[in-house]
Parts: sequence; C-alpha cells; structure tokens
Amino acid sequence: MMYEDLAARLLERAAALGASFAEVRFEDATSENIAVTNGRVSSLATTRRRGAGIRVLYNGSIGFSATSDLSPRGLEAALEEAYHAARALGGGDKRIAETSPAGRLRLEGVKRHPSTVGWEEKLGAAMAAYRRAVELGGQVVTTRYGAYYAVEEVYATGGFSSAFEKLVIGLSASVVLRENGKTGNGYESVGATGGFEALRGDFSPEAVAEKAYERAKLHLEASPPPAGEMAVITRPDLTGVFAHESFGHLTEADHVYTGASPLQGRLGEEIASEHVTIVDAGWDERGGIRLLADDEGVATRRTVLVERGVLKSYLHSRETAAEMGMEPTGNGRAQDYSHDPIVRMRNTFFEAGDWSEEEIVEETRRGLILDMPAGGQVQLDGTFTFNAMLGYLVENGERVKPVRDVVLAGNILEMLRYVDAVAGNVEIRTSPFGGCGKGGQHAYVGLGGPTLRASKLLVGGRQ
Repeated sequence: MMYEDLAARLLERAAALGASFAEVRFEDATSENIAVTNGRVSSLATTRRRGAGIRVLYNGSIGFSATSDLSPRGLEAALEEAYHAARALGGGDKRIAETSPAGRLRLEGVKRHPSTVGWEEKLGAAMAAYRRAVELGGQVVTTRYGAYYAVEEVYATGGFSSAFEKLVIGLSASVVLRENGKTGNGYESVGATGGFEALRGDFSPEAVAEKAYERAKLHLEASPPPAGEMAVITRPDLTGVFAHESFGHLTEADHVYTGASPLQGRLGEEIASEHVTIVDAGWDERGGIRLLADDEGVATRRTVLVERGVLKSYLHSRETAAEMGMEPTGNGRAQDYSHDPIVRMRNTFFEAGDWSEEEIVEETRRGLILDMPAGGQVQLDGTFTFNAMLGYLVENGERVKPVRDVVLAGNILEMLRYVDAVAGNVEIRTSPFGGCGKGGQHAYVGLGGPTLRASKLLVGGRQ
C-alpha cells in the first residue's frame, strides 16, 4: 500500500489530539469522455483527481477536510482542519461502528484497462457507433465513449486498512428521426466493470447504435397511450428505476434514522406482495457495476432489502450503523476524496421470479408493457412520477400497438403490493454517463431487475 506510512503518522497525530476515531482516504481517479455529434468530435476530455479526505471524531462530533497536497505537511494541515471543525461543533452523540476492513482487493479479469488504450481506439469506438447509426438512417446522432477508474486506500483507527480499485466503461448512442412532422427519439447506453474488451457483442458500438435506432423508429411510429388505472408491465430498465429511485432511497439509513423515510421502524413488516424481493449489492454476475468495497473500506456484501414482501434491512454506512445499533452494509460512498462518505446505493434490483415475459403478457387482459425510462420525480414518501418513452398497448394477451411518452404516477409502497407476476430475465445496467445524485454528490450505480407486472397503476395519456 502506497500511503501506509503516511497514514500511520496521521492517525497517531489524531489520537494525540484526543480524537476517538480518525480516517484517511487516499484516491487517484480518472474520468474519460468522448462525444461525437453528427460526425464531429464535440468533446474529448480526461480529468484526473488525486488527493485525500480526512474524517475525525472528537467528543461526539465529526469534522471533515480534504486536500490535493499529499505531502506530509499538506496532509497534517488537513487533519488539523478536520479536528478543529469537529471541536468547533461542540459535544455531540456521533459514533462510528466497529467493523472489519475489506483488505486488499483487485478487480480480476480486466484484460485491456482503459488507461492502457490509446485515444485513437477510444475515439474509434464512438465513431463506429456514429457511422452505424447514420448507415441505418439516423438523422441527428450523438455517440459517446466514457470511462471512470480509480485506486483507493482507506486507513482508520484500530489498524483498519483497505485498498481497492474501481472501474466502469461504456458507450451510448442517441438517434433522432423526423418524418411527416413527427419526431422519434431513441437512446441506448451500456456499461460494465471491465476493460476495453467489454465493448463487444451486445455492448459493441454497432449494437449500441442499432438499439438506439430501433427505439427511435418505434418511437416515431408510436402514439400516446390511453389514460387511467390499468395493469403495467415494466421491462428490466424501467424495473430498475423503480428499484433505485422509488424504493432504494427509502432504505438509506440516514433517511430512516431522521424519520424522513416511511420505512422507519418497519423491519420485519410485510410491505409488498410475496412476489417482491429487492436487493442492493456491491456486484452481481448478471451485470451492473462491480464495487469491491465502499469508500469507508468496508466490503460490499449483498444486502437483501425486501424478501418475498417482507422488509429485511436498511442500507448503512459506519456512522448510521452505529446510530441505529446495526451492522455496516458497505454503503458508505463518496463522490471523490473531497467529499465525506454518506449512505448510497450500489446495484439495486428486483430479483427474479418464475414467470417468463411472454407468459406475463399473455396473462394480461388489458394494460401496457413499457421500456426506455426517461426521467421523472420522486419524493421521500415514495410518491413518484416516471416517464417511459416506449411500450405497447396489451389487449387480450397480445401487443397490439406501440405507445410513446407514457407518464406513470403513484406511490411505490402501494405499487409493490400490486406486483403479481415477476419474470426470470434479470438485467442489471450501469453507465459511466450520469449516475445517482444525493446531497450534492454524484455516484456511479447499477440498477435493474426482470420484467414484472403491477396489476394497477395510474397512467397519464389520452382519455
């Protein structure tokens, strides 16, 4: 570990100042981005961030400071700032839960790390996606390549030390079609924790472009949906939005502890139908981002949030675990070294059921099957308004016509009780573009699940 000796001196200094706990987190992170718009390179950039974040617990209060100066003098100055911040807060009741460090972890199986691949090849991937989209008939096309990779070391009081890597790489394509006064929009984004070799097969530039074009073409042909309450079938991408945006945030223990979440005090309670199992995990073999440890150096174990309808767990950092008398779950995450860790999701998804997607459609008398999420709004009481760009009207077990720009509204805790069919086709997605925002911090996440049906959900459309 590169910073072990420096960290040891800082932790000794923190103890001498009277801190009951101290943590030093070193990070060296790089972000890469290429955008091609209508055949021209509109962005080509790389950003490197290197520094350390320091937390100090003194007299029940926590102070945080960060620095890009990794000299002994710069680090000690940051430690002093964190100490004085904690001291200025006066006495408090903050604690940090005891836990085991993740240790030294490496991402296995990465053959061509983005740091070893030239810009010509990266640009070539974005251009290949652009060329394929135009070849198919795309009229306005934007394609992107992106990557994020980092190495991190975390040291804390009590001999705690962890070192680990982070990595996500991906491509996206956006295609616009215009015909007879109508506009069709299609988008596809793929990502994985892996080397440049991950961008092949379904994740190849050509496949990404083809998927975006197919969606744009269908969007062009589609009509607004009928309005009212009806059965709604969500495909994996949209299912993931419900898992993360509507439900996952309610299980973050900082919201639970303060009473902002309606799930406070409901562990062991049945909150959903027996068909619902929801998981948050550091990684899953079916896809998503691979996070070996959180930004507190805690291993990212699989956490079952809901099991067959019963609320089983919340998501915890070391701080919230201590506040609630529970175990850390590896969900203490920070945007980068300059931010302190807060409770964040990792890969959040509905687990598989025993139906197939076609069986669900065949057993639906009237409703919608929807895909391609396009934003929305969520409140901490579980109330949501989501948009789905594409789907089909289902009548008597058959897809009868495409629909577009569908608005879904409801409350996730009500919706979960109406889930009556879950397929086995779990897909978990991630991306180096965008991510999840909370508390002014950005984090790369994964989300997904299988196709599932809610027997009743409010749909906005034409009467």
